[in-house]
Amino acid sequence: IDHIDNWSDGGATDLDKLGPTCQFHNRDRYRNPDRYQLRRGDGKRWAFTYTGPRAARSA
Repeated sequence: IDHIDNWSDGGATDLDKLGPTCQFHNRDRYRNPDRYQLRRGDGKRWAFTYTGPRAARSA
């Protein structure tokens, strides 16, 4: 679970202010907030969509 407003910036630990992320994306979103878009998920839940660069695939 990740804060929609970074915890280190004073983000509240309220159920209405949290969204699901894995550990990697939690850290990456903190370091690179421009790579993520916040949106409403189902009902009152928040979700994060990764919009940053994709990793290059090898042939």
